[in-house]
Amino acid sequence: MSPTPEVPGAAAPIRMIASDLDGTVLGHDFRFRPRTVDAIRAAQDSGIHVVFVTGRPMRWLDPLREQLGHEGVVICSNGAVVYDLRADLVVESSLFPARDAFAVMDEVAARHPGTLFAAETLEGVFTDRGWARTDRMEIGAPLVGALRERVPEGQGLVKFLAKLDTADPQEYFRALAGIVAGRLSVTHSVAAAPLVEMGQKGLTKARTLEQYAAERGIGPHEVMAFGDMPNDLEMLTWAAHGYAMAGGHPAVARAVGRTAPPFEEDGVAQVIEALLRRGRPGASWAGQTATAG
Repeated sequence: MSPTPEVPGAAAPIRMIASDLDGTVLGHDFRFRPRTVDAIRAAQDSGIHVVFVTGRPMRWLDPLREQLGHEGVVICSNGAVVYDLRADLVVESSLFPARDAFAVMDEVAARHPGTLFAAETLEGVFTDRGWARTDRMEIGAPLVGALRERVPEGQGLVKFLAKLDTADPQEYFRALAGIVAGRLSVTHSVAAAPLVEMGQKGLTKARTLEQYAAERGIGPHEVMAFGDMPNDLEMLTWAAHGYAMAGGHPAVARAVGRTAPPFEEDGVAQVIEALLRRGRPGASWAGQTATAG
């Protein structure tokens, strides 16, 4: 059992909470824990703006609607899409042309035979044959077949993915990051899977969150953020009050230097509850350690 997070003082109130979904507030069964739901709702009721920032595409947001009743804006696909749940509308998108993905695809396929690829667009997902469906894929199967035959070179992509099931996840990620070499953004959100996610050059969750917050007059010193995987790292270090989940990727916890208890112990809820106990919305946190990772 992790200790209860300490709550140091801070000069500025917390006006926004930004949270990853999977592994942070959603479990392997894609469900919120009741205590976490209550804490998120209490934060919203207190006047704190809550925004979810996820690697999931906009088609995989049903848990927010069905379990949390959330109908606001969600930052999806590692920052590539800002999506309004209530209006069912893409507010903003950061796309890149398929031709850029194809250039990377050719090099990866040559150096890592057997790699399979998938391309996310605003309209749907295209996958190579053999790309296994997951139990959270939406009804309405992906379009399967050779990507060059299915996706025009000028098509805007939200995300490009590569996986090689026989590879070591960390070695595969490092190898592909070297191949891409700054042409696209590269990250991964499933530590145990040899799956690499690529997006528009320079894109991160933090870049989109920073713009989203600035449009509301909110700076990083007023933001508390939660996440557990490498695709969360920039967001957690941009926010003045970023918390890596203790049960998440160890390298993320080391880099952030501040952890929340793990998902299984309602870590996000514990931190939010401690924040709200201090009184007015966000009379909150300095950038110190809450619990040892």
